Amino acid sequence: MYANDWFILPYTVPSGSVLNIKGLTVTNTFGERFWIEPAAKGFDEDWQHWAMYSLSIKGQTNQPADLTLLMLPTVPKIQESAPLEEVSLIRDEVANMVWGIENTIMTPSGWTRAGNIAAEEYHQHLQILHDNSIINSSVPVQIEWKAPLRYELMTTVPENWIPFVPQHVPGDTRQTQLRRAAMPRLLKNDSDPKYERIKPRTSLLRQGLDTKKPFYIYEEEVPRSGIQVRQTFQRTRWNNGKVFIWMGASKSIKRGEGHSGLAFDQIVNTGLKDS
Repeated sequence: MYANDWFILPYTVPSGSVLNIKGLTVTNTFGERFWIEPAAKGFDEDWQHWAMYSLSIKGQTNQPADLTLLMLPTVPKIQESAPLEEVSLIRDEVANMVWGIENTIMTPSGWTRAGNIAAEEYHQHLQILHDNSIINSSVPVQIEWKAPLRYELMTTVPENWIPFVPQHVPGDTRQTQLRRAAMPRLLKNDSDPKYERIKPRTSLLRQGLDTKKPFYIYEEEVPRSGIQVRQTFQRTRWNNGKVFIWMGASKSIKRGEGHSGLAFDQIVNTGLKDS
């Protein structure tokens, strides 16, 4: 097979190997023979360097380019379990941020649970503990407001919505990346809120949290349509009959933007008439 300047030559190689192709000899119809070397030959840090299906050199040192070809051991089909964790990354243009929505989480018992239900149950549990702690304490009597309007500093979002805010790439004043942030946990009738940060519960969004390191996502990884990331058990059978089971993650396109309802400095109608 050929095109204007491409040759496609089928050649059987072992699976799971690293190949070193030195070159290719081409003989034309006039009997002329040409020795074709890899187009990627040169230095890895050269800005005009171009290659396809090759490996890059780690670091930024000016070294000769790697000309090897990695043939990964792949299979035509695998079996997947139900999602152990499922996260949706959507853009919220109104709030000017990206949200990581934990749709499915793994509980300590080993069973999966809907992220919104687990977040609501945990919030209600904390609210009950707080209400019980102030029953016998000296709490000021709540004033019965009669104004038709009230000022709201900030609205709340479900606790399974983890925010990602844009941040400049170090040393670049134009390019941005997405950094994981946190929403404060707000309880009703809390006269002295601690503003505890809500932490993600999935391993997909907890990267670096335990070691107190920031977690970044490239800006281009979250398109306008959004993405969905799933973590599942995967199973396949190799060509010798041996079965392999592992845990893997996959990414797919979602169905569009979302709206969290997050807003600041709101004038809310209380439904009361001014008397």
